[in-house]
Amino acid sequence: MAPGRRPGIDPFSRRKIVATYERSLRRHGPTVGALKWTDDTAQQERFAQIAEVGPWPGASVADVGCGLGDLFAYLRGQGHDGRYAGFDLSRRMVAAARRKYPDPAARFEVRDILAEGLGGPFDYVVASGTFNLKLPDHDRFLRRMLSAMYRGCRRAIAFNIFHPYPSDAWTAFVDWAGYYAVPRERVLAWCRRLSPEVETRPGVGEQESTFYVRRPDRRC
Repeated sequence: MAPGRRPGIDPFSRRKIVATYERSLRRHGPTVGALKWTDDTAQQERFAQIAEVGPWPGASVADVGCGLGDLFAYLRGQGHDGRYAGFDLSRRMVAAARRKYPDPAARFEVRDILAEGLGGPFDYVVASGTFNLKLPDHDRFLRRMLSAMYRGCRRAIAFNIFHPYPSDAWTAFVDWAGYYAVPRERVLAWCRRLSPEVETRPGVGEQESTFYVRRPDRRC
């Protein structure tokens, strides 16, 4: 391992993420279906909640697990004109994002932020849907990802996450479908290790939340 480089995502998890979403991309093309959202509305509603971490005028953002880069289009549609960088593990997703948004204001890159960091600080570091696919030792993976995101932000991080369903039947379905769900209070505790300024809001679905973790020393 190179000096200053941290351990990256484990090879099995990386292969699982890449294979799952590239298979979906082949099936659905460069649409929200490739990202496993049910429709455009569900994706846009989650973007709107992520964006409430603001303010945004002139702000830079790193989009972790950017997929096709649709957050870039959402932010531009809301009048945000800051620097955007989208990072993903899948080369095919990154190539598709570059074709979909050939805008010089958007930069898309294959990057494992656990190993490589973000390549520089950003005002906001966000992740929408990035943690949905269940991986081995996912709790540890999420904690490491949140730490990496927070290290690279100047103002705040924002992300969404599923929570377990109260019904055993629904819980069994979530497990069968391969989704990751974690209790809200557990995520809150992890976030409060990073910053005393943590806010959580109900997500789009009944068992979902959006989290904002802000730097106490931010200038905005």
